[in-house]
Amino acid sequence: MKTWTTKDLLYKTFEFKGMVPNSNEWNESSLKWNQPRLIRFRRLNALLKAFELTRTEKQKNNLWTILSGKKKVKESELTKNEIEPFLRGDFIHKRETTEYPRIQQLIEKEKSFESDSFNKSRDIYSFYHHLMKYRMEIEKVLGHNSGVLEASGLGFRSAISITAELNNDLYKKVEEIDKMLFEIINPKNLTFEEDILIKEYEFPKEDLDAIDMDNY
Repeated sequence: MKTWTTKDLLYKTFEFKGMVPNSNEWNESSLKWNQPRLIRFRRLNALLKAFELTRTEKQKNNLWTILSGKKKVKESELTKNEIEPFLRGDFIHKRETTEYPRIQQLIEKEKSFESDSFNKSRDIYSFYHHLMKYRMEIEKVLGHNSGVLEASGLGFRSAISITAELNNDLYKKVEEIDKMLFEIINPKNLTFEEDILIKEYEFPKEDLDAIDMDNY
């Protein structure tokens, strides 16, 4: 059986987000008629539990989300999953004793004054939050040619070739950002065998490859 890593978690999150871009649909009710997406959703929530990235009950009850205009609702009423809070970095605030030495060193390179003191909770959160937002935008760029099965016409083929070459260079640089995100997401360097995920974290047993083929 497969061993699941932080890289799997992050890339599967990007895959799911690409398939279901509207975060209001990140819940069982909205996805129940689309089995490939539902299984992916359940897998992600199981992985987030395993990697200790879910919010505490206090976080769920106290955090507020601003909607359109000035209307506000409790986040626990709005978000029925842990994917959005994970992308935002909420898990960082519950790790009071966790250290991130390499990330701290990177952040402190930007010190301009002696008074620029490092605040772990604030600075790690803002570092992660901004990098993740940037990384999600880059994921769209990297997938720009993904829907092209066959390029017709010389001009189109030329454009595909140029953008593919640029994306290959970009992907190599993005790997460095991913390593930083991995360090923050999983400082303990945890991995999980799939059978453990099934037994202990409600990871779906279904064969996703077969389901994808049936729904192609």
